[in-house]
Amino acid sequence: MRARAVAIILNDATTDSAEVLLMLRRKAGRAYATLPGGGIEDGETPAQACVREVLEEVNLTVAVGPELLVLENIGNLEHYFQAQVQSGEMRLGDGPEAIRSSDENWYSPQWVPLTDLESVNLVPERARELVREVAHGPLTPTPLPTGEGLTES
Repeated sequence: MRARAVAIILNDATTDSAEVLLMLRRKAGRAYATLPGGGIEDGETPAQACVREVLEEVNLTVAVGPELLVLENIGNLEHYFQAQVQSGEMRLGDGPEAIRSSDENWYSPQWVPLTDLESVNLVPERARELVREVAHGPLTPTPLPTGEGLTES
């Protein structure tokens, strides 16, 4: 089973204008959205992978909070974290997504208002529920202790 790390990143979480960072996708004619994240590499903790994947996918350095959920999804074991942007300008990063992007298979990171979340084809469905829980909960991310996460950009 493949292990993945996934980030739930909100901005303005305490206001009515709160947004969640999603990766909008088109693949094989299908449009959908995912939360930023990807595979955990050998020697990485799920939290370290989460930090690395967000940087690779959306060019943002994040601090991750507590692991919120581990979910089995279509042969993947997904570790979900709440994360907070520390630095960077949101855009498609320099990772594999940029290399694989084409007219038929594209990636577009976007801030999506929580009020529009129901109209987005976010997969897996449990991710939508978890975003809602994080948006309405008191969870506060904290940086990883020194040496446990990626801090370089």
